[in-house]
Amino acid sequence: MSRGSLIQAIEKAIGVLQPVYRNSADESDLYEASLLTLCLEAASAAGGTTMLTQDGTTPATALRFRRHPGNLWSGTFTYILVSFPGIQKQLEIHLGVYVVAASSKVAHECDVAVIDHREAERSRQAGVHPRSAKLVAAIEAKHYSSSPPLGIGRGFLGLAQEMGAKKCSLVFPSQSSTNLGALIAGRPSESYPELLPGTDAANRLRSQLDQAIRNWKNKR
Repeated sequence: MSRGSLIQAIEKAIGVLQPVYRNSADESDLYEASLLTLCLEAASAAGGTTMLTQDGTTPATALRFRRHPGNLWSGTFTYILVSFPGIQKQLEIHLGVYVVAASSKVAHECDVAVIDHREAERSRQAGVHPRSAKLVAAIEAKHYSSSPPLGIGRGFLGLAQEMGAKKCSLVFPSQSSTNLGALIAGRPSESYPELLPGTDAANRLRSQLDQAIRNWKNKR
């Protein structure tokens, strides 16, 4: 999918990109932004009311996302705030933020992170990374023109072990090699090859995120 097609798909789904971001973002950045639209659709399907915002209070008029890994509490970047009628629980969906693993206490980048809102507020107020225990879902994105190598798959499984295996998904637009598919098959984490806006893979990931959000919402 070309850069122009990704921009078109994103802007059609969630709104106009800020010119500076629009002009500087490369295909990998835009691929990650397109995944944000899937998360928004999943949150809506799970009964959420979504708002694209930069301050948590007012809707964003133009969208600007991180192009490099960063701290959740720094910068004025667009994220999704999700509210649910009848309950106080909220979610936030961010691109390119660090999340600290419960076991190793090491901060890892999440290309897309679905996080409990209270944990995100704790991160902002204290200037600390959100904790993986409060992560609802995480997506590792690899915008490769051919199958990611086995090393990427091994790295993803290591990340998933740190973040919570059932929460993590590996996505990429190309076909998967037989070896990469075999490496991840049967693991609690999921792989979604050939994932682009409007594809069957996108629909499957949306359904998985929908269920993950519903499970989190119903948890006491």
